[in-house]
Amino acid sequence: MKRKLLALATAVGWCLPLAAGTASKLEVVLEAEPSPNLPAQVAGVEQTLAVLAQRGWPVQGMRIRLAREPFDATRFAADVVLPTSLAPEDNAFLLVRGVVARLVSGHPWGEVLADCVAAHLAPPSSRLRREWEAAWQRKLLAGELERTALLELLWRQKGDAGVRQVAEGQSPWQLLGADAAGLEEALWEVALAGLLAPSKLGFVVGPVLWDGLAAMGGDGTFRFVAPSVRFLALEGEAEALGLMPTRLRRAAARAVVLYDDGRFDTLLLAPGEEAVLPRMGVQRVVLAVLSLPGEALASFALREVRDYPVRLGEVEVVQQDDTLQLAWEVEQQQDVAAYVVEVWGVSSKPTLQERSVIPTSEAGPAKLFWAWEAAGEPVQVRVYALTRGGLLAKLFTTPSFAASSQQLDQAPEH
Repeated sequence: MKRKLLALATAVGWCLPLAAGTASKLEVVLEAEPSPNLPAQVAGVEQTLAVLAQRGWPVQGMRIRLAREPFDATRFAADVVLPTSLAPEDNAFLLVRGVVARLVSGHPWGEVLADCVAAHLAPPSSRLRREWEAAWQRKLLAGELERTALLELLWRQKGDAGVRQVAEGQSPWQLLGADAAGLEEALWEVALAGLLAPSKLGFVVGPVLWDGLAAMGGDGTFRFVAPSVRFLALEGEAEALGLMPTRLRRAAARAVVLYDDGRFDTLLLAPGEEAVLPRMGVQRVVLAVLSLPGEALASFALREVRDYPVRLGEVEVVQQDDTLQLAWEVEQQQDVAAYVVEVWGVSSKPTLQERSVIPTSEAGPAKLFWAWEAAGEPVQVRVYALTRGGLLAKLFTTPSFAASSQQLDQAPEH
């Protein structure tokens, strides 16, 4: 009986209703071979086609095949062939890509546009979507701006209609307003979120690994003939680096500070203004330069800064009964707005339990104190200097301890 029903579907097609409230019906021919997960596959195809039709993509009259052997040359041609071996969510990706590709096939960005729409409409559990996200990150990190961050920004602001306008020959830069105020900031927001905190874009993949970046150890000048983005590791032996853009023409720059504990900060870089970037407790400092259409140029001066932001003196850590007391001496401090003391639980996965901020307004030597009532769980204390530019420099970390009458038996790690 099942084979007869499938044969009937192949011969006359299935009428798939659109969303509730839509009077019309969608005529689509669906060829399906028997498979254990056929009901789920068919339901997925129906749902995906309804979503595409709602969003304005032409699906009327399409022929779609669900087959074990998608590359069978003995069968009649189909608009989209979906392997029954794939999960329904991956076939949703392929179906969207196939539908969009028919409309954008003549555009140089055709495959990129089709993949973009497919990734955003496929379920987050789709393996193909995750692979697209990882490839998107790699291309952006390698310098590709237009087909990654720019297209993502277009999708977020203009949606399906924006993609169709690009397919018709319109420039994504003009659609977004190439000279509009705020475009640079919007591009940075998308690009840095996609690399540092992908979940903010709805991505499932994790942050990128920043290994293998080219390094800039001194002054540098960069010219761009096409819109792109460049990431360079900043290196030096001092406690901090002073970075100043000397010229930015149709270009914008950010400093990305990646901390040892996985956190990060980003800092706007303005021409003629030096940003001092601490390296204490920092895993990597990255210069990011973005160029807009037209002849772009960016130049930077880089210098090493000693004893920044703090030259630390004596540190005393004492545990008395259930109280932990810290005292640390600052021989020199520069550009420090406050000291941040964090208590982290370390019994299983490190968890932030408490954060204290101790303001400071002195430029010279100082002595600071902090105390905390211990709980039963083992904890570790980390002390940072917070610069007026909003960056953190780790000063020292205590060994882990629990509520006890015993004094700590290790010196803090500077």
